[in-house]
Amino acid sequence: MLGYDIMGIETTRTAIRSAVAAIVLLTHTACGGPAIDPAGSAAGTTEGTGGAVFTATDMSALRRGLQKEIEAVRAAQSRSSTATTPQERGLAIQASFETATIPLGAEAAGLSADRYGAPRDTVFDVLRTLDFQDKIDGPLSLDLSRADAATKERLSRDAFVDLPEASASVLRAHLDEILPVWLEYTNLTAVAG
Repeated sequence: MLGYDIMGIETTRTAIRSAVAAIVLLTHTACGGPAIDPAGSAAGTTEGTGGAVFTATDMSALRRGLQKEIEAVRAAQSRSSTATTPQERGLAIQASFETATIPLGAEAAGLSADRYGAPRDTVFDVLRTLDFQDKIDGPLSLDLSRADAATKERLSRDAFVDLPEASASVLRAHLDEILPVWLEYTNLTAVAG
C-alpha cells in the first residue's frame, strides 16, 4: 500500500462543500426561492445520521456514473499528457476535477447532480474509512500517529455506523459491484493514475 496523507485535502474539500452549500441555500432563500426539502429526493439525507438514504437502484446508477467519471478522468489525463501549451495542459487537468466529472457521472446515471452526489459522497466516505482501516485492499493509508483525535475515533468505529440502517444494508449488498469501480476511480485520482 502506498502511504498518502490526504486527510488535510479531504477536510478542505468538506469545508468547501459545506461553505458552498450554505451560500447556495442562503442565496436561494434570500432571493425568495421556495423552501428546499432535502428529504424530498430519493437520495436525501436523514435527521440524526451522517449518510444519505439510498436504494439498490441508486447503487446501480452510482456504478454507471463512476464508470463515466473514470472515462472522463482518463480522457483528461490523456489530453494533459499530449498538451502542447501550459493553457491546454491546465484545461485538461481541470477536466479531471470532481467539479467537471460529477455532472458527467450524474448524467450517465440518469440523476440530478444532487441526487447522484449524496450517495456518492456517502459511499466514498464509507469506502475511504474501510480503506484506512485496512478492511479493503485500496490505495489509501493513514499514519494514525499524525491524525487528530476525531479521525482516530472515526477510524476505530464501524465504517457503516453513520448510515441509516437501510442504506448500510444496501451498500453491504452491493459492495462487490461498487468497490472495483471506486478502486479504479481512486487509483486514477488520489494516486494520479
